[in-house]
Amino acid sequence: MSFSKIMALIPVLSPDPRLADVVSEATSDRFVVARSSSWDRLQWLVRERPATGVVLDSGGLPTVPEPDERIADLRRKFPSLGLVLVFRPHADRVMLLRLGRASIPHLEAVPGDNVRREIARALARASSGGARATVLRALGVQMPPPHRHIVRAALDGALLGWATDDLAAWAGWTRAHLSVRLKEQGLPSAGSLLLWARLLHASQWLSESGRSAESVSRQLGYSNGAVFRRALRNYVGATPTAVAQRGGLDYTLGLFLDECGLGDSVRDTLSVA
Repeated sequence: MSFSKIMALIPVLSPDPRLADVVSEATSDRFVVARSSSWDRLQWLVRERPATGVVLDSGGLPTVPEPDERIADLRRKFPSLGLVLVFRPHADRVMLLRLGRASIPHLEAVPGDNVRREIARALARASSGGARATVLRALGVQMPPPHRHIVRAALDGALLGWATDDLAAWAGWTRAHLSVRLKEQGLPSAGSLLLWARLLHASQWLSESGRSAESVSRQLGYSNGAVFRRALRNYVGATPTAVAQRGGLDYTLGLFLDECGLGDSVRDTLSVA
C-alpha cells in the first residue's frame, strides 16, 4: 500500500507566532503545529491535513461574520475536531459573551496569560470526542496496559505517517516480534493494526459534512481515492458512503473490537454501565 508523507497537525489561528511556539512546546513531538493568519487557510488545513485539534487566538478571529457564528460553523462541519480558544486580556467581552451563549460543544477556553500551563490539557479535553479517545475508552480495562499503549501509539502513528517499522521501533522490538506479541493478545499484526488505526480515523471523518471521501483519503496519506476505498472494502466491507450511513466510527470500531476478540465483552461492559 502506498502512502505519501503525512503529519498530524494542530493548526493555530493567530497573528502572533509566539503562540504557535508555545503550543508546539506543550505538545512535544506528537504533532506539527501550523500557524495560519487567515480563516480560509485554517479551514483548508482542517479539511486536507490530519488535524485533530485547533487553537484559536481571540486576537486573530475575523469579525465578519461574528466569531461565534464562524466557530459554530466549524464545529458543525467537523464535529470531532477539538477547539481551544485562547482569550487575550483585552478580548472583546461581547464576543466572549456570544460564544458563551452559543454553547459550542467541546470548545475549551484558556486565558492568554496561562497558555503554556493549560494548552495541552485543554487540547486533550477538547479532543475527547475524537477517534483516539473513543477507541481507548472502548478498550477500557479489557486489554492489558502494554498492548493498550501499542494501540494508542498506532492511532497516533496513523496520523504521523508511520510505517510498520516505525511502530515496531516505538515498541522497541522488530516488526516480526511485535506482530507475535500482538497476536498473543488477539490483536492484528503490526501492519494490520496500523491500517485499522487509519480506518478508524477515516470512519469518523467520513461522517462529517466538511469532508469528502477524497479529502479523507488525502488526510491519511493514501496515494489516491481508489486505494483508500479498496482498504475500506477489504477491512470493513463497505464503501465510504456506506461507512458513514452505518454509523461511521461506531460501525468500524465494532468490527475492530470483534477482530480483537473483545466485541462481546466490551458491549456487555457498556450495557451494564
